[in-house]
Amino acid sequence: MKGLRGRRKRRPLARGSNRWALWALAGAALFLLFLGTVTAYADARQRGKMFPNTKVLGMDVSGMSREEVLNLLRENIVAPLSEPVVLRFGERSWEIKPADLKLHIDLEALVDRAYRLGWERSLWERIYRRLFARPAEVEVGLEYTLDEGALRAKLATIAREIDRSPRNASLDFDFKTGKLSYTWAREGLKMDQEVTLQRILEALLAKERTVEAAVNTVAPSVTDDRFKSVIVVDVMGFTLKLYNKDSLVKTYPVAVGTPKYPTPLGSYRIIRKEKNPVWINPNSDWSRNMPPRIEPGPNNPLGLRALVTNAGGGLVLIHGTPNFAPGMRSHGCIRMSNAHIVELYELVEVGTPVFIWTSKPIPPPPPEQGPVEQPENPGLATDQG
Repeated sequence: MKGLRGRRKRRPLARGSNRWALWALAGAALFLLFLGTVTAYADARQRGKMFPNTKVLGMDVSGMSREEVLNLLRENIVAPLSEPVVLRFGERSWEIKPADLKLHIDLEALVDRAYRLGWERSLWERIYRRLFARPAEVEVGLEYTLDEGALRAKLATIAREIDRSPRNASLDFDFKTGKLSYTWAREGLKMDQEVTLQRILEALLAKERTVEAAVNTVAPSVTDDRFKSVIVVDVMGFTLKLYNKDSLVKTYPVAVGTPKYPTPLGSYRIIRKEKNPVWINPNSDWSRNMPPRIEPGPNNPLGLRALVTNAGGGLVLIHGTPNFAPGMRSHGCIRMSNAHIVELYELVEVGTPVFIWTSKPIPPPPPEQGPVEQPENPGLATDQG
């Protein structure tokens, strides 16, 4: 009897607990079924409208009908993109009209694609995403067609208006009037049509409808630095004029060749500069009684400085002299006072243009001197060592 009293009857309690658990599971299942049914019904009711979190061309179109989306795109996308793109360069501008390029945006295809991307998912996935508010992102970008050949042809026409060849710096000297004219160098321009085309393509699909043409500069082969100084010698005017390009800097008096040995006229240049030149006797008639060599100094026949030109095969110098007097006195060279040649020497460079002309006819030599001859060797030592 004692053993029977000590037993506890747990079976009825277990049956009750299981019963409540089953009821709870059944209730939960019914609730989920109800919720799923409601969600599925709501999903079905949304057929024909854009899936949640759908964007077309950056605009949220969730829950809109196809027609609503089409109207939205026509107003906000197509209308603005129908406006011309303005291409600018400097003060000039050109209009590029999308209609001329046959720009076409298939809005219906974009809307259909956006709709399919949202609704082509399985029913259970759609229910899950709606039930737990976790919609997938659906975003459709712009797709278009245009006649790129027409755009390239338009740019080629514009490029012909923009492009220009570089202009080299140049000098022009009128040997009849002694007038020096200078043409300044100018950079050329070349439109980069490929880069410009890409800028226009981007602008055709953007709100900003103005773009700058991509234009590169082309450097001239002869720049203004080539002509920092210019020398003009008037033989019968007995002057040497120094110009900065075509602006007169200074005028110097000079002596030139005699009628027997006239200074040659023409366009030349300085080919060498000699500081403190050494004179070597050229063994000419005029130097027969002179020493074989005279070192640098104020009494040197070539003075303190000498500028070698390519006139007369390199025999015509612009040089100083110890006893300067203007007139027709040399054997072809152009003489200056020592003070003036020292000053001029510092103002010119090798390569400086030299124009030699005459404002009056050069008289012929006296009959007893014979015919005109070429300039004689002035005696400049090539190796002063």
